[in-house]
Amino acid sequence: MKLNQVTVGCVDYDQSAAFYRQLGLTQIVDSPPRYARFETPSGETFSIHAVEKVGAPTTMIYFECDDLDQKVADLQSAGLTFETEPTDQNWGWREAQLRDPAGNPVCLFYGGDNRRFPPWRINPPTNEKGNENDQRTTGARKHNRQRPATQRRPAARSVWLAYPVGGAINAGWPHDPHRHR
Repeated sequence: MKLNQVTVGCVDYDQSAAFYRQLGLTQIVDSPPRYARFETPSGETFSIHAVEKVGAPTTMIYFECDDLDQKVADLQSAGLTFETEPTDQNWGWREAQLRDPAGNPVCLFYGGDNRRFPPWRINPPTNEKGNENDQRTTGARKHNRQRPATQRRPAARSVWLAYPVGGAINAGWPHDPHRHR
């Protein structure tokens, strides 16, 4: 299975189409005022379609940039406003966030090998086509969820509690690396 494309709603076709072209996508379908499709330099597709209104977004749109800091600086110089500047995240990515004209959240990021091969990856593909000669060790470490429960949570410390004076309860041991905030 391959991911074909992601489509988000837009309330102003012209503004949204201009926004995604300004991000650096190439517009490959133009059917105003209802639909536009774009392509990334590496061939993935992304599209917008007209809607009456965009509700509370539940999805973040991610576009990877090898030159994130320069890309953000160029887009800011061209008038785009970012909600967050390029920032190193504890999951190994560098991210900057903004919103498209319809309010959809967009994240420009650089993840490098951590995008597909984070240290907590549960099934590192060693035989995937194109990875036959891959000597990468990233992603090869077993995640805690792959270890037996008795090793993950020793009986003496199944739940950690902080001291009651200004303390809090930490029942999430071991740390879940997928929790972003």
